[in-house]
Amino acid sequence: MKEISENAIVRFKNLSKKFGDFYAVSNVNIEINNGEIVGFLGPNGAGKSTTMKMMAYLLKPTEGEIWIRVNGNLEKLSNHNKDYLLDNVGFLIENPFFYGNVSPRMILKYFAELKGYPIKKVNQRIEDVIDMFGLSDWIDKKIKTFSKGMRQKIGIASAIIHNPDIVVLDEPTTGLDPQARREVRDFILKLKKIGKTIFLSSHLLYEVSEVADRIAIINRGKIVAFDTLDNLEAKAKKSVIHIELLNHPEEQDLNNILDNLKEILTPLTGITKDLNWIKYNHDTKTFQIFFNGDPKNQFSILKTLLANNFEVIEFSVPKAGLLENLFIDLVSNSVSNPSDNGFNKIENKKSILMEE
Repeated sequence: MKEISENAIVRFKNLSKKFGDFYAVSNVNIEINNGEIVGFLGPNGAGKSTTMKMMAYLLKPTEGEIWIRVNGNLEKLSNHNKDYLLDNVGFLIENPFFYGNVSPRMILKYFAELKGYPIKKVNQRIEDVIDMFGLSDWIDKKIKTFSKGMRQKIGIASAIIHNPDIVVLDEPTTGLDPQARREVRDFILKLKKIGKTIFLSSHLLYEVSEVADRIAIINRGKIVAFDTLDNLEAKAKKSVIHIELLNHPEEQDLNNILDNLKEILTPLTGITKDLNWIKYNHDTKTFQIFFNGDPKNQFSILKTLLANNFEVIEFSVPKAGLLENLFIDLVSNSVSNPSDNGFNKIENKKSILMEE
């Protein structure tokens, strides 16, 4: 593996975890840079939680190393220094559980003191963190009166109460309603803004695409991709444009419109002609045009639509839809060819596995 970046704050080097004869995590190599958000994606059982539990030292690696930077020094996590290194990390691993008769103040005081936060500053720190979540009026209420979203916020608050540089969040929005998910997502961005480094796992691809600087995709314990969403798009050479017209087509006109679009746009997509690259979504009233992801092709498609009198009122390349397609392609390819890094077959695939 390449030399460690000076900006790396966490490094997984050849990290593996074996249960009996089964490798839950196999030879994972990831560097997380200071101040970035890394999204960690994968199907159920892919190895996400196992990786995070190894970082929290709840599980010991079978092979490989974990390195964490504290006070400018990157050190290998081990039994003799785990308390020192992990004091610089805040963890929310899976769903938090709190006794119903305790209050947020009591919970946060316990975790702050457990992590060695200066005693004289603990009370003010608790007030500040609770205020960040907009829960000041609830600081002394019993947890049993809280909604699931509020309990999740207290779980995240307990992970950052000791003011760590690194925050590890395992499925932080699972089971939350849309408003609570948005609040948690906004808070994650707030943590980044104040200089925290976030390692975030999620099944909600949209959530990850909204916040992550880079994305690591794991399947069957192995990393099949690790890059920015833009770079993954460029490597996959596939993206999708959503188009909405001023007047939605009538059913009897739809085939004619699709034929016309195919005739004028086929040379501009940069992908194989026999691919079913244009579809119409009856629910959203939008056309979906798959293309090679090149911004020049994207511009040419829009210019051609307008030149042919298509009254376009929406023209967008949604990142969430792209991420879903990339995710499915990468995972599918890693299953069919375990030694593949996920990209070798994408360019030549003749079918789209998932649409918005």
